[in-house]
Amino acid sequence: MPSVRHALVTAVLGCAALTLTACQPDDDGAADGVTPPAATASRTAGAPAASASPSTKSACPTLAPGHKYVLVESVSGAMNTLTTKDAKQNCNPDEGAFYDADKGKEHEYLVESDDTPITVLHLKEKGPAKMTARNGGLEHIRICVNGYAQETATKKADTSDCYGENFFDVAVGSDGKITEMTELYGS
Repeated sequence: MPSVRHALVTAVLGCAALTLTACQPDDDGAADGVTPPAATASRTAGAPAASASPSTKSACPTLAPGHKYVLVESVSGAMNTLTTKDAKQNCNPDEGAFYDADKGKEHEYLVESDDTPITVLHLKEKGPAKMTARNGGLEHIRICVNGYAQETATKKADTSDCYGENFFDVAVGSDGKITEMTELYGS
């Protein structure tokens, strides 16, 4: 019966090897100098760790003081007026956070300045992109939310780089203007 024992030992060693490789840390891209999305979002000044990667399973984050969740429904005006609905986070510790818009009334917000920091998600690039309102942030949001690059809606935009849920963690200043925006991953 040495062959049965040999087969059994081989199977046990194979299972042990698979178990050990399954416990190895995920490749987070740090070797190539790229910070993973969850780590980037948690290091964003003033932003909560609400932007964990969609594949990350963890406890759900909490909002930083002075922040709220919103669903951006449109960008209009001189590309500076955001029409939103308040949103809430739902949490499943096994799957992560997901967001729902309240059924209440819409709110309109202006961004505080052209330099307002906006972090958006991309499908074509690795991780979130830090922008400002003037340097691509509002334009990316308009394309993803409205589907058009221009207010006149005459030409459809390429939305293939949009994450698509349009939920944001925003900070609103005492003057009622948005001072910071971070697009959220949802499970």
